[in-house]
Amino acid sequence: MVALNPAVTKLQSKIKSRAISIAIVYILAAITGISLLAFLLPPLASELAQLVKTINLPYFQEELSSLKFTAQGLTQIIDSYGSSINTVLSLVTSTFSGIFTFLTLLVISFYLLIDEPKFHLKIAWFTKKPSHFIIARRFLDDMQQQLGGWVRGQVILMTTIGVITYIALSIIKVPYALPLALLAGLLEILPNLGPTLASVPAIAIAWIYEGHIMALIVAGYYILVQQIENSFLVPRVMKKNADVNPLIALLSILTGFNLAGVTGGFLAIPIYITLRNVYSYCLKYKRKLKPRW
Repeated sequence: MVALNPAVTKLQSKIKSRAISIAIVYILAAITGISLLAFLLPPLASELAQLVKTINLPYFQEELSSLKFTAQGLTQIIDSYGSSINTVLSLVTSTFSGIFTFLTLLVISFYLLIDEPKFHLKIAWFTKKPSHFIIARRFLDDMQQQLGGWVRGQVILMTTIGVITYIALSIIKVPYALPLALLAGLLEILPNLGPTLASVPAIAIAWIYEGHIMALIVAGYYILVQQIENSFLVPRVMKKNADVNPLIALLSILTGFNLAGVTGGFLAIPIYITLRNVYSYCLKYKRKLKPRW
């Protein structure tokens, strides 16, 4: 909601209808997402299929060839690979659950965008003072600016790192440049730690296919990208959009992972921004908001 609200507000100033503005922004976002998938999926699927074909699994092949497809053989297959079947079923179930959750979040975001101009009036349950409504509106505006800035900053960083990684790996002819670039872009959500994790498979593939010299070149590239990112990209992008220190971001994400897994890691920065804003407003307006009982 906070990521889309600036576009909705700007469009509403021309169209006047907020619902229509939200629908147009949703449609444009869907077209952008579908276009990116249509552009990226074919080469990505091709490279991943090629990677799977080149992976040599002699033990699995020997086991498969030695089994006879009798009742006893089928029982042996199920016993040997039953856990893998359960993993696949679990993956399919989680995929459908993820799609349902995503669609639900889109609906919730739509209603949040509809009601956003009136959010600050909800404190009427606790106070009727006009000055308090003004403070609530300022608080929500700051929250949206910082949270939306964080989302936009992350998208900028992930896209930038993904694109330059793909270009660099393609120039030096490292196999599977597109999957490696997508991995680098996605792991960019983990400040400092993400580029290090993304470099491991890239260096391994370069070593296997091109030798140790190419592996050293790829390692040098990832070190250079991390230095540019830490010294130039992250401070400028995040300072301008969300004012989140990279060290604080990393500690927040690691804490979130420990407390609530992947979901906690993903929500760590928004929670930190929210708590920081609440604390700053409590300090700033503690006298005006001090209860009289």
